[in-house]
Amino acid sequence: MRSAPGTVRIPEREPAPTARPEGGAQLRARPRTSLPLAVRSAALLLLTLHVALLGWLMLRQVPTAWAYDANLTPFATLHRAFSSGSSAALGQTLTAVGQTAPLGVLLPLIGGRLRAAWFPSFLQAIGSSALFATGLEVLETSAGRVLNVDDVLLGVIGAALAHLLVVPATRAALRRGRAAAPSRVVRLGADPETVPDTRVVPTGETPGARIGIQAEA
Repeated sequence: MRSAPGTVRIPEREPAPTARPEGGAQLRARPRTSLPLAVRSAALLLLTLHVALLGWLMLRQVPTAWAYDANLTPFATLHRAFSSGSSAALGQTLTAVGQTAPLGVLLPLIGGRLRAAWFPSFLQAIGSSALFATGLEVLETSAGRVLNVDDVLLGVIGAALAHLLVVPATRAALRRGRAAAPSRVVRLGADPETVPDTRVVPTGETPGARIGIQAEA
């Protein structure tokens, strides 16, 4: 049956073939955009051990003859300690900085992203370390210690420094290593389902169904 003059007939689009690509098509491995699962699992294990150790240290009952009142003024304790010339002031400061410093490195490792922008990642590390340091300080009060906002601020500073010193440079080095690594090429003899993270790259024209338009007089 012929179509009426001036009409346009559009054939139905055929479904894409499910067979393997023909004509010298290759399978190229996609570059990974995240860390291996083993690295992320190791970082999670280290973070768990670190939190457990800090919790044990904070919950220990330490008898003291006297203690200062709770401090809610930023850096007031540091100013008092260094002004008095106390020999333990530097050690206490470094201890407070080091308590949450591992969070600035371990949290991005657990996330596993290699191409994350540094500033959002930095803000995420700062926020997480601030919450953790605040919870740690509240936990200390149950063990008879007084609340000190300087411990929270120093913990945030420690996580921020660790993140800035380690994470951006490490991510950049890993990205350069991935870019310099040779691409895996799998010929047609291999099954695409057995090769993870692969995509089909045809050597000729991109396969696909065309929509033909035919005008009949």
